[in-house]
Amino acid sequence: MTTATTTRKRAEGFGKWKTVLANANAGTRIQIVRSGASPSILVTASEHFGMPRTLFAKLIGISPATAERKIKSGKLLGQTETERLSRIALIENEAEKVFGTSDMARDWLTKMNPALGSTPLFMLDTETGASEVRKILSAIAFGGAV
Repeated sequence: MTTATTTRKRAEGFGKWKTVLANANAGTRIQIVRSGASPSILVTASEHFGMPRTLFAKLIGISPATAERKIKSGKLLGQTETERLSRIALIENEAEKVFGTSDMARDWLTKMNPALGSTPLFMLDTETGASEVRKILSAIAFGGAV
């Protein structure tokens, strides 16, 4: 298997997890968050967004050293990290609906947005930031001013 194929397959882990979350009802999503996500989702999410794992770990509120320990041991992510990871997944899912493709959504999330003063992805570590990203997505979807 080529490196590109391996990377694509690993990144699919985040995509599949995102789909499960997006299709789940609120109660199931809460249960998923409370149970904790597999550290492999952190790995595949960082690959999906094309960023170093250490930076992605910081984005979801976990130190890089702790992330690496959890990855090596297979110990589940905590509720806080899982909730942030699920927030990223659900907002990317919303962006896919607005932009039509996963690639376009990922591109939008990782590029600087003047209205936010940051990349949308890096606003998603807080609910306040996520709310602002959702407002921008809604404005784009419905033709409003940003």
